[in-house]
Amino acid sequence: MIAVDAKWMSGSMRGMGRFAWQLIRPVRDQVMALSPAGTRVEGLQSVESGRGFFPLWEQYHLPRLVRQRKPDILLCPYNTGPLWRVKTPTLVVVHDLIFMRSWKELPPSRSFYQTLGRYYRRRVVPRMVRKAQHIITVSKYTRRELIDKLGVAASNVTVIPNAIGDEWFREEPLPLENRQPYLFTVAGEAPSKNVPALIAAFAQARQKALLSRDITLVIGGIPSARHDYYRHLSRSEGLVDDDVTFEGYLTVEELKDRYRLARGFVFASLFEGFGIPPLEALASGTPVACSNTTSLPEVVGEHARLFDPSDIQDMAMSMATLCNDSDALDFERRVQAGRGHARAFSESSVEKTITRFWERFQC
Repeated sequence: MIAVDAKWMSGSMRGMGRFAWQLIRPVRDQVMALSPAGTRVEGLQSVESGRGFFPLWEQYHLPRLVRQRKPDILLCPYNTGPLWRVKTPTLVVVHDLIFMRSWKELPPSRSFYQTLGRYYRRRVVPRMVRKAQHIITVSKYTRRELIDKLGVAASNVTVIPNAIGDEWFREEPLPLENRQPYLFTVAGEAPSKNVPALIAAFAQARQKALLSRDITLVIGGIPSARHDYYRHLSRSEGLVDDDVTFEGYLTVEELKDRYRLARGFVFASLFEGFGIPPLEALASGTPVACSNTTSLPEVVGEHARLFDPSDIQDMAMSMATLCNDSDALDFERRVQAGRGHARAFSESSVEKTITRFWERFQC
């Protein structure tokens, strides 16, 4: 029996929760979901007990349930796991090591919760990877970090990439003439998402006439409570409110619409363990410009314009490149090549990798 920490596998799931579902799908008949009271996971044998505050859940209630249920394997899919009172072999998923960056390199978030989580992971992850029976990570880049920074044995780390649902490929991309005049990004307020630099680069592209005045910037994923702050930031760069639109949480269907209608997608993140949004853009048939850092070149391959996210001018030029290609035939060729690349990361493709992993791991 495989027990999985299912705390984030129900409700409005984050990316780590979706990845946990992808991991267990080939073996779900062998899986028991352990989760806090009131967070029952549909479709799995489910055991609920304990409080949901994450450190308390992970370090006290989860070990208690594991001792009671005695599974053969404990799957911890959220970077961390219980450090004590668990003798069951543990399989831990480490999505990234961004939280290990220095405070100078990556300042604290404006969100107290995010900063607290960063402190927690810095304390737990180095210990967790040393005690884990095996580690899964989502990119070759993060695998190298685990080996080089935390001393993990190369044989003890398996790469299983993030996947995007097959439904992202069902609709045909829109032709160039049907696109709307905006650049789209999916970000958030974490410092690693680099939103202030993105806004500054967009303003520079406008000021230097690299972009036409009708091109706007749409930023998804910014909590509504922070919109005024970012509007003020945009105004300080000489932009007016109509130049930049801030949107909060977007459903999958809303995201698909934003991607498909956009003239291009720009992703200015400083650090990524993987980077799903550029893949979603490619799958939607939208040209991509993204950072040349961490895992992103590995994810997009040769199908994106890469830029230095610390170089405002380079970012501005990349935005212009996305918007100034008026050759419809060349646009179509690039769109289809990008979609072909993204298909290698579809759920049906990645599930084959996951199935092979479980066959080896349980032998």
